[in-house]
Parts: sequence; structure tokens; C-alpha cells
Amino acid sequence: MLLPAVVAATILVVISAIHFYWAFGGRWGMDKALPVNAAGELMLRPGAGATFIVAFGLLLFALVAIGNTGAFDAWASRRLVSWTTRGIAAIFALRAIGDFKYVGLFRKVKTTPFGRRDALYFTPLCLLLCALCVLAAWQ
Repeated sequence: MLLPAVVAATILVVISAIHFYWAFGGRWGMDKALPVNAAGELMLRPGAGATFIVAFGLLLFALVAIGNTGAFDAWASRRLVSWTTRGIAAIFALRAIGDFKYVGLFRKVKTTPFGRRDALYFTPLCLLLCALCVLAAWQ
């Protein structure tokens, strides 16, 4: 039952790589990945530093997910890894629920380009990562 941990880690590494790309000045996809209000104004303006933090955090999440395979048993207890993975699942569950305005399942602004992508890609991906992390933690 290593599959949930490996799939979660793979997805997280890819998302981390995209954030590193943005942190180093890449522009591809960024205009579609940030929430905007109904007037099209950006609701977030993350700088390179904040984007690096997210990129490193996602990479750390990937390492924790891999820890559920037993890869780091010599350095961290499986119980610690399991509980940390549950915490990561909770983070993705909260992101999926959203802020009740611009992001997540209960967003009110739905017709913007970001709102449509959030409904089609970002929120379902967060739900998938939440489920994979829960499965990985319970194996």
C-alpha cells in the first residue's frame, strides 16, 4: 500500500517545482493561479520570498509523504510521520474548503478565470492530496 504516499509525493514535487519556477521569475501559469475578485483585481500578490516558502513547504510535504513508506524510519518514528501526514491532509482539506469568498468549495466568486480553474483543478487536487495523505498515514 505504498501507492498513496508515492502518488502524493510525486504530485507535491511537481507543484513544488512550479512554485520554484515562479520564485525564480517564471511567469507561465501564474496569472491563472492567483485568485482575483469580480473586477479582475488580484487578491494576492506573493513575492519571491513567499513563493520560495511555499515551494520549500511543498517539498517538505513530499518528504513526509515518502516517510510513510518507511524510507526514513532510521531518522523519524513512523508515528511522528503518520501524525504529520494527517496534519498535511488537514491543510489540504482546509484549502479545499476555502475562504468562502475567492477559493475553495464554498467560494462566492465563481466566474473569474481563477474561479473556473479552482473549480476544475485546484480544489479537486487539494481534495485528492488530502485523501492520499489520509490513506498514506493509515497504511
